[in-house]
Amino acid sequence: MHFTEALLRGIADTLSWRVIRSALMTGIPLAILWLGIGYLLWQPVTDVTAAVIGWVPFSILKANGAFLLAGFVWFTAVLVTFALIVALFHVPIMKFVPEERFEHFSMLLLLLISLAWTLFIFLNWDFVYGEVMKVLTWFPFQTLQEGVALMLGALFFYNLFIVSMALVVLLYHKPFLHALQKDDYPAATLAQEYKGRHFLPIALRDAVMFLILLILFFPLFFVPFINILIQVFFWAWLIKDSYFQAAASLYASDEEIKMLKKHQLVLWGIAFVTSMLNILPVVNILAPFFALIVYFHWTMLNRPHLPVPVTTPEAAE
Repeated sequence: MHFTEALLRGIADTLSWRVIRSALMTGIPLAILWLGIGYLLWQPVTDVTAAVIGWVPFSILKANGAFLLAGFVWFTAVLVTFALIVALFHVPIMKFVPEERFEHFSMLLLLLISLAWTLFIFLNWDFVYGEVMKVLTWFPFQTLQEGVALMLGALFFYNLFIVSMALVVLLYHKPFLHALQKDDYPAATLAQEYKGRHFLPIALRDAVMFLILLILFFPLFFVPFINILIQVFFWAWLIKDSYFQAAASLYASDEEIKMLKKHQLVLWGIAFVTSMLNILPVVNILAPFFALIVYFHWTMLNRPHLPVPVTTPEAAE
């Protein structure tokens, strides 16, 4: 079903300057907006999380605190490593990397550093977890409680940013995907049924359900590893239906969309791969664009009445 090819084409298109520019123009204003809202509502939100944390046994709280603190250490390590590499190797980087491709190089470097630190922590989790637990034993319950409350408060606002980013990207999906269509699928024509399709209500419905489920499953966010699995699943569920509908609605007929919907494993697979990007710092602003692009390529490659494009991802940039 062209799943791998759609992913590869999605990666190539997402790393193009056109997409990176769109992601920066969308992500930076939204990030500033939610930082401002978070600043105004920080105290009441952390008061609520602190009150809920007061019901959690200390052993569970300490384990989750260690897990969250390890995540903060990972985040810091990624940014520091990226800064050191750019500072130490700035001259050879600027010499061998063309200026117009420096943004691509930066995003790719950040992705590789994130994956490297993730692999390191995964392979050495017992050591990392043990050392973080030692640090947490220095703090009394009240200090640890406040620390975890701050982390969960930040997670709450981060999820609001993810939801708003997903909704905003959908608003201008048509000109965004139309540019890809002209490069990769010049034979495609706009579907006759497009004007009658409404997928934004689906996106709003899923966004509301996402926030409700986030609150209902809040206690599970104190369980290490389980909290990450739940978070990634919720992110995948948030975009699966609406982003597929948005990507497929432009050029696929009702019959073709119905046929493609049967491949739920592929739809979930694309959503899960995209959701993993939300864990990576900075790269997360590319996640909704990547999802839209991959769903679009997968739809176009599997439409029975459209030939596979002859252009390559490199030529499409």
